[in-house]
Amino acid sequence: MPILKKLPGRSKSNHDNAEMVLKSNHSNGEINLQSNLGNGELILPPSSLNPFEDMDPDMGFNEVMSSKGSLPLRGTLERICSSSTVKTLGKLSKGLRITGRNLRSSTLPAAPTSGKEKKKKKNHRRASEEIMTLLRLAGRKKKSERRESLPVGDLNGEDDEDAHRRPSFLRSLGKLRGDSLTNRDSQEAERESPEEESPVKRREPLSVLEILQLVNQRDLLLADTHIQELERECALDPALFPPNAWDASLRKVKDVELLYEALQREMWDVVRESLRQPCAGPQLGLVVLVIQQEEHADHVWMLRQEGARSCKRPRKLRQKWAEAVGEAADWSLPQPGGVAAGQMGMFLERLRGRVVEDMDAARRNVVAVYPTDFTVLQVYMQSYHRAVAKRLKTITSGPVQITDIYSLLDWIYNIYNRDVLATVKMMGSIDCSALEPLLPEEVIDRLEQECLNTVWDKVTTELSQVLEDEEKRWAQTLQIEEYQSGLARSIIQRLKVDLDRSTGVSQLLGARVARCTLNGLADFLHSFQRKVEMFHETQAEFGDRGDGYVSRTIALANCVPPFRSFVERCRQCDPLGSEDSSQRAHSSLERIINQSVRVLTDRLFENIKPFFDKLLRKKWLNNTEAYESIEASIKQHFKKFRRMDCPPYQTLVNEVHRRVMVEYVRAIMRGRVICTSLKMRKRLAFRLQDEAKQIKALFKDLSTCSWLDNLIGHLADIILLEDMPSIQMEVGVLVKEFPDIRRKHVAAVLNVRGMVQQSERQEILAVVRDFENISDMPRDHALFSEIAVATDMPCLGLVLIRFALTVSSWVSSARPHRRHTRRSAKHKEDDANQHVIQVNQ
Repeated sequence: MPILKKLPGRSKSNHDNAEMVLKSNHSNGEINLQSNLGNGELILPPSSLNPFEDMDPDMGFNEVMSSKGSLPLRGTLERICSSSTVKTLGKLSKGLRITGRNLRSSTLPAAPTSGKEKKKKKNHRRASEEIMTLLRLAGRKKKSERRESLPVGDLNGEDDEDAHRRPSFLRSLGKLRGDSLTNRDSQEAERESPEEESPVKRREPLSVLEILQLVNQRDLLLADTHIQELERECALDPALFPPNAWDASLRKVKDVELLYEALQREMWDVVRESLRQPCAGPQLGLVVLVIQQEEHADHVWMLRQEGARSCKRPRKLRQKWAEAVGEAADWSLPQPGGVAAGQMGMFLERLRGRVVEDMDAARRNVVAVYPTDFTVLQVYMQSYHRAVAKRLKTITSGPVQITDIYSLLDWIYNIYNRDVLATVKMMGSIDCSALEPLLPEEVIDRLEQECLNTVWDKVTTELSQVLEDEEKRWAQTLQIEEYQSGLARSIIQRLKVDLDRSTGVSQLLGARVARCTLNGLADFLHSFQRKVEMFHETQAEFGDRGDGYVSRTIALANCVPPFRSFVERCRQCDPLGSEDSSQRAHSSLERIINQSVRVLTDRLFENIKPFFDKLLRKKWLNNTEAYESIEASIKQHFKKFRRMDCPPYQTLVNEVHRRVMVEYVRAIMRGRVICTSLKMRKRLAFRLQDEAKQIKALFKDLSTCSWLDNLIGHLADIILLEDMPSIQMEVGVLVKEFPDIRRKHVAAVLNVRGMVQQSERQEILAVVRDFENISDMPRDHALFSEIAVATDMPCLGLVLIRFALTVSSWVSSARPHRRHTRRSAKHKEDDANQHVIQVNQ
């Protein structure tokens, strides 16, 4: 505290030699100020008697005195006399305290400073390492302020002893004078106080810890403002600082970086938490304002740095914000670490649900807060897209089961586009073309190739083993009537899984899997066909060919329809690349059906062939037992044959129908009956037509060979008709419907008719010759080619037939006529026919 050694009051007689001595106890020494009142001037510091007001607070005390010693410190006597002594001493003590505090805190040496630097150092910012020191000195400052507020003693400088020695009137005069001086000083102090308190104190910059506290309290915009202010202080020219001050500036730069890191951590926490809130909070808006404020600062900095070397200032908070959104998306989505084998579908479903849920939360809470130029929905979609791609890449980096591969490919090709991107598009404008593929093309190709390798292993290794096991079972279960086989169902189920999953993933993958499947299946069916042939050959040589053999044959034939349908489906999936394999597969299946049908048909005709030998004989005209036996045997066999599935069964029925017609026509072509009269021709023709109707009725609902229905009818008409044009027309129709008929077949029918005149025969056979010359005649209805007929009857045979007919007529005419004797005309005709038959034989 300043001590007033000897301060006399104002006196009229002592203006020339008045002297004031001010002594101050300080750590650096003692200050003595003297004044010569005779010249009317007092040597005092300006600015309200504070000699340290305009000095650098970082300068030492001796430096202050040396810099101020050369300056004339002048003040008017009037001002000194009219000022309050207590106030003047208060200002002096305040200046000394400030100087002493600066001397304790400053470590920088003295350096010349400009006016701008002095102004800046008045607003000295407390660094982060000074915060604890300031907190410790806070208590001392309060105590010193309380001491300064105490009275400094009697300002007249008179002690009690002087007062007692004075006379009473002098004491009264001095008291009055003191009161008048005190009142005048108080009035002058009141007039001067408004002028001194009028300047507004400048806001003291916040410390690093105070800014950090704002960041932790999420007062983000205010914190960013102070950080930018601190950053501007660090941007001064380092050449103006001494070495120690430059080290302090570097510490400030480090503080700025640490504060920016803390600020960004809080900002990105707010961004991440915004998706888990029911509505958008105020902190998200502060984040947007901070980003915009930083972008403005970056823009201003770039304008100032044009043409200069680039420094570090651009913060690019919008770019970091997008990166923070990506980190939030990666934090939000489930991790694939705990996905077990076969659980890929469940994990991908959870992944899809979380993406859609978070994007919907972004639409509700986030989009409305950001300006449109942020394209928030696009940034969030890209971030989640990259997070999903990261997880898929992690999954595919190791081995993946085939079922998980199909689930993954289906999710990439279909579910993600249909359930994720399409849903997000409904929320707002999304540019899906800007999204990168979830997996690289080479990874997709590798996964698809693994699918193809799995399919090929199935159709080569697994199916071959299944076929060998099935072949062993054929011989072991031959005594058991089984009309169905599980071979086709087992094979197709194995292959159908891959085909269904691949076609569900994409058309291209489905085509590749179908091609691979069909190639392997064609080889398998060829092996299957060879084993079926070996089975029938073995049974033909060593087997008993019982009912078990028939049922096994039907069971093998029943394997064909499922295989054929599956082959056709594979061909439809890959119509261009699977044609060759499809033809090989169908060829093998067709051989299996034909062989099964041939085996069953041969077994049937082994039983009914003897009955065909009884047709068109003497007893056949009067007895229907032969045909009835044929029909009964066919029905009996078809009780088992109908256990065959429809397509092979239809083939079997058509073959049986055709074979029946072939055997029947062969019986006609043998010529075992020759008609000698019109009546006999009628009986024969009517019998043929009747049995043709029965055969048609037998195969009506089964056979699709309707072209066979009119064959026997045409032959009966040729035998029955009388006029030559009608016979020729009927022969022409027969040739058109059965292009494989030859003249020898027609000649055999004419023999049965009993036509022996060569001119008539040649006219009829000429019709067949004319049709034979037509090269484009269709050959699809082949039947007569299987019927072997002897060459034309020799002349001797015709002569004998003609002679027999002549003798018969002569005998009948020469015999005397009796009245209804024992033999009627009918019997005579029968005798003649019998004679003709004997001659023919």
